[in-house]
Amino acid sequence: MADAGNEGDKPEEGEGSKSSKMKLLIIAVVVLAVLGGGGYFGWTKFMGKNEEAHATPKETPPVIHSMESFLVNLADPGGKRYLKVNMQLLLDNGAAEEEIKARNYAFRDVLLALLSGKAYDDISTPNGKDVLKREVMLRMNRLLTKGQVKEIYFTEFLVQ
Repeated sequence: MADAGNEGDKPEEGEGSKSSKMKLLIIAVVVLAVLGGGGYFGWTKFMGKNEEAHATPKETPPVIHSMESFLVNLADPGGKRYLKVNMQLLLDNGAAEEEIKARNYAFRDVLLALLSGKAYDDISTPNGKDVLKREVMLRMNRLLTKGQVKEIYFTEFLVQ
């Protein structure tokens, strides 16, 4: 009879273990759902903004500034040749353009001294023009405090 009593206890334990396994399974599913939802929320809230910030960097557009014409005598023997130059400056920001406009006299003085010191042989070749561009850019950048000249474009270059 003791065996019969023990057999009756076993099915009850089986039902109890089934219900405890079911409760444990439900708790595990709820915990996983909460963690998954929290992870998704955290990803979209914090990581999504970082990706957008890195994907669209805000760059200031370059600024083009037109210089007035320069007309100078070249440093050739006899002084019979002259140079007429129009140029556009590619600047890295608008503050540099404002500085050039405000101190136009200083920039023109430096460039007039540079251009009038050139001989025809210095500027008559394409390589000579490139060297002149680099010299103009170097002199302009020495004077600028709020930006830099990135490139020089000659829009008119007449030697006569």
